[in-house]
Amino acid sequence: MENLKNPILDTADQFISAAKEELCKPEEDVVPYSVCWNAYRAVTNYLGSFLNEKGKEFQDSDNLEDLLKQCREIDGKFHGLNLSPMYRRADTEDVWMNLDMANDFIEMAENTRKVISGE
Repeated sequence: MENLKNPILDTADQFISAAKEELCKPEEDVVPYSVCWNAYRAVTNYLGSFLNEKGKEFQDSDNLEDLLKQCREIDGKFHGLNLSPMYRRADTEDVWMNLDMANDFIEMAENTRKVISGE
């Protein structure tokens, strides 16, 4: 569903959809890095959409840790969000990424979506 009011949110939803689609493949065909990267991009865009709605500038290349810090300064509901596993792992192709990590990244993205939507 397109959100004409917040295209950054739409972008985030597209990234999480791509991550979940990758997990629908047979296990031997799943590329965990792809899942993690798309989930990471979803989270940065979810946080960016929140900041954008609050009148803050969001750049696609903004650092995840900085985005979360800015969100926490605006609204305390972000303090319960733990994204630290994403801080360094998503920016380089990690040969140790596996399905468990991919599922963790999906869960972090889903939790971020819940926080910004107030669920």
